[in-house]
Amino acid sequence: MTAQPGFPCRTAIAQRNRHVLFSALLLTGVSSIAAHAAPIAPQPAASAHPAHAATRHGRAPQRPTLEAITVTSARTARFHTMATTVNTLSGKELQSLHIVSPKEIAAFIPGVTAVNATSGSTPIFSIRGIGLDDYIGTNMGGIGIYLDGVFAPYPVLYNGQMFDVQTVSVEKGPQGFEYGRSTTGGSMNIESIKPTGHFGGYLNWGYSSYGTNTARGAINTPITDRIFNRFAFSYIKGDGWQHDIHTGRLYGAQDILSLRNLTQFVIDDQSSLMLNIHYTRDKGTPMSPQDVNGDSVNGLPDRTIGVGANAKANAVNVGDNGASRNENGGGIGINYTRNFDFGTFTSATGIDFYRRDDYDNYDGESVHVGDYRWNDTTIAQSHDMHLNMNLAKRLNLTVGVYESFDKINGAYTSYRDFLLDSPNASLTDHFVQQNLSTGLYINTVTHIIKGLDFIAAGRLSYDERGFNGGTLDNTGAVTGVAGSHLSYVNQNHEYERLTGRVGLRYTILPGTLVYGTISNGYKAGAYFAAPVTAPQALDYVHPENLIAYEIGAKTSLFHNKVQIEGSLFNYEYHNRQTLFVAEMPRDITSLSLGLIPRARTRGGELSSTLHDLLPNLDLRGAFAYLDAQTISSVSSIGGLPLLGNVDAHSALPFAPRFSWSAVARYGIDVTPRYRVTLQASYTWKDNMLVALGDPNGKTSKVSSMGLRMEVGPRSGKWTAAVYVDNMLDQHGNTYSFTGSDNSRVQYLQTPRWVGCDLRYNF
Repeated sequence: MTAQPGFPCRTAIAQRNRHVLFSALLLTGVSSIAAHAAPIAPQPAASAHPAHAATRHGRAPQRPTLEAITVTSARTARFHTMATTVNTLSGKELQSLHIVSPKEIAAFIPGVTAVNATSGSTPIFSIRGIGLDDYIGTNMGGIGIYLDGVFAPYPVLYNGQMFDVQTVSVEKGPQGFEYGRSTTGGSMNIESIKPTGHFGGYLNWGYSSYGTNTARGAINTPITDRIFNRFAFSYIKGDGWQHDIHTGRLYGAQDILSLRNLTQFVIDDQSSLMLNIHYTRDKGTPMSPQDVNGDSVNGLPDRTIGVGANAKANAVNVGDNGASRNENGGGIGINYTRNFDFGTFTSATGIDFYRRDDYDNYDGESVHVGDYRWNDTTIAQSHDMHLNMNLAKRLNLTVGVYESFDKINGAYTSYRDFLLDSPNASLTDHFVQQNLSTGLYINTVTHIIKGLDFIAAGRLSYDERGFNGGTLDNTGAVTGVAGSHLSYVNQNHEYERLTGRVGLRYTILPGTLVYGTISNGYKAGAYFAAPVTAPQALDYVHPENLIAYEIGAKTSLFHNKVQIEGSLFNYEYHNRQTLFVAEMPRDITSLSLGLIPRARTRGGELSSTLHDLLPNLDLRGAFAYLDAQTISSVSSIGGLPLLGNVDAHSALPFAPRFSWSAVARYGIDVTPRYRVTLQASYTWKDNMLVALGDPNGKTSKVSSMGLRMEVGPRSGKWTAAVYVDNMLDQHGNTYSFTGSDNSRVQYLQTPRWVGCDLRYNF
């Protein structure tokens, strides 16, 4: 892996210092003004950052307790008062639904999709069709993902982090007015279980299909009466579920170790600090896609380099390609909370490092048509601090500063021996990508009359993105000169953007409200970092802008036993960033990023939970409708013709027309001391596009049914469970595309998975 010299970043660092200094001074000034305000009785905050979600304004922080579910319930209640759509999953729900990666959350959150576009750790998320469908993984999507309050800009940074989780919340629509980075689609917040002042913990072991062992646990240890520690781990080790039709080798194996240590320091009755140290190591064997017509396209007998059109769902044809994964990384986060009589100050800081060296059989064939090696090192640092106040009993004010800096040093190689008629043909994109982002934001909620609030928010964002590198023809298969440049980019782009939100929220009666908002979102520009034969495919893609209109209603009835949330929305895009399939020199097709000048998305969502309305019965359901279309037509990007033209009113990627999910959980007391709990779940998503201009870039309808049975004492001391995921053994196509040789390549959903879990709480 090499870095190109002369990266234009000195200006970026100077600009970064000026922006952060200006923002910090302004925040300090606001804090000083607020400090002279008369103390008032606290009002419910319009929203809260996960880092201080358990803290109420104007009140001393309470000592942690064992009742994590109480904290979760309080947080869920606060989300229920926000003038935006927020969906949550508790840690208990994650466990019972067997959700072990962020990607799997999408099945149970309306309007959210997530797929793995490669076999490596690069999931593509979207909310209401907004994301960034870049399979390379070097670009931030249109949504922000936060781990314990710290922004994670790249998919690799949240690999293996779904363990010992307290809650997951997904906030829809443009964000960045109350915390974090500016986004167009929304944010996803993953919170770990926090340390408490009591000794305890749990051990969990599970065994499931394909020889998969899962071990998880946590131990909570009070060190002093003001210092509490929680150590948690997760280890998953299993054989692969895919079978090579010629060699018999297995693919899709898991070998993931994750560690996390949280230490809480209660400084005094008004302030506390949380230290988060975490690490992940992944040495699994990647999955391989299937190439269903590579043989016929290349005039070869069936099952020569592909699997054929009627192959089994677990059949792959990898040959001697060295599919492998070697990833590891970790970081440190520090969250600080300070309560005042007038409000709460919160600071969340983190730095993460990640290193990966993966080999991907991306073409699904046993020859090198489009295999990839991902070799990179990532560093990401971010800091968010904000002050939330209640002034004069009528105004709730949040003012804050955000800044982040991240850098990727990469060498991505595409092996194309078969396609370029050279035994060692390969192209490598050596690059350094560097991103700086700062923002100053303010959010206000003004109480106009009883029950009616006016919401006004604004954000000034500054982003600087730089890219230095390009594609080398390693063996001279394209240019005839080994080591020559096919493309080279040395650029730095700066962009400032002012965004905002206005809206009304009316509380009809306690627990029931309606709202309407207008907001505009902004997402920074991007570069495409894959090895490509055309220089235009590496060009800078300008920022994405969005105007969002939303109306919604929420109600909580019968002491929170019934909760219903619904919304209607209309999104208008300008310069929507998306993935296209274009024709490159030498009759090679390749993916690249580009812009749709105008596009729009309309839709609606409805979700509900019923908890113990009928004794021992919990129900959860969600439904989403999306109508996402281009307004402008697109026939080329950067002068490169698309494989298929995109006409006006074509569907947008990652926007299934319909999707829904349902979960039912029922407890039966079989004896005075023991209980059996039965659970059934079902998810369904309509087919959707995954790349524009690609006739093969469309998924099938994907559905999955799951069953689970638990037994254990009513005290919860231990539980034993058996489960089956994808009980009907569906084989939906979750991601498909046109390969470099114009054949069709597809990933299929994981097959039926049967397992058992044993958990002991101490």
